[in-house]
Amino acid sequence: MSELGAQVEASFSDDRKWLTGNGRRLFITLLTLFATLAVSASLAENGKAQSEGFAYSFALEGEIDLTRQRELERALEDAATKRARLVIVRLDTPGGDLDATREMVSALLAAPLPVVVYVAPDGARAASAGMFLTVAGDVAAMAPQTNIGSASPIVIGPQGPIEVDRVLYRKLLNDTVAYARALAEGHDRNADLAERMVREATNVTAGGARRAGLVDVVAGSEAALLERLDGFRVKGGKGQVLSTAGLQIVRFDPSASSDEDPDLPGDGALVLGVGLPGLIAIGMFAAVIAFLVLRPRPPDTR
Repeated sequence: MSELGAQVEASFSDDRKWLTGNGRRLFITLLTLFATLAVSASLAENGKAQSEGFAYSFALEGEIDLTRQRELERALEDAATKRARLVIVRLDTPGGDLDATREMVSALLAAPLPVVVYVAPDGARAASAGMFLTVAGDVAAMAPQTNIGSASPIVIGPQGPIEVDRVLYRKLLNDTVAYARALAEGHDRNADLAERMVREATNVTAGGARRAGLVDVVAGSEAALLERLDGFRVKGGKGQVLSTAGLQIVRFDPSASSDEDPDLPGDGALVLGVGLPGLIAIGMFAAVIAFLVLRPRPPDTR
């Protein structure tokens, strides 16, 4: 073996000896330290969440149909099981099936905890069926750049919208108008505007809906929404004063099924912050960097 090869081999040998001795002890110590800090921080955060409570948030997007109905029902049940303080339904829909809408409204009204229907994010809409869902919420809220309305009933056949007998359509229209008014009046909201949205397909912006008293709050984010709802008095069947100060926002995906029961949402919660896996990953990364940077070099064998 050449002299250069021997020096390289000797250097690697010294590195291996160091790694099995002081280096390994340093690495294990640092890793244990950061893992302990990560667990402590996570436990502290979980304790805070349990003491202050959390808001269960999920997105209800797309056309209103049987799938969206089941998502909403699963989410409301899951939120109650997890003992959330309230539910935020982030709504964005062009409308959909009226029968499914009625079932979803019934689920909102029957939920054992307050439900905030929040038309969001900016650019979203609560059109047609979305208007009924919004007005049925214990709190009706919208992001600033959203709109609501155009709730006239349309009869859909296999090939699309169809003409129906005038008397039959009048019955359908009047029934839908009465439904919209009942939901609005039940929460002390503008029933006249709700009626126009059905009879005349009226559509208004978030600001217009707020000024007219159809919705309760306009807020640019969920955090701003919770700030404005602290002390808000819910009207209707679940009348109460909300206490939302300090609530964490936890997002769930109602379309994801759990492994144990396909009828229930998965746990996959995204807490707005760094969770336990993230903290441990950061700690391990920092430990490796410290190991590489701080470890002493083996003695020069030249």
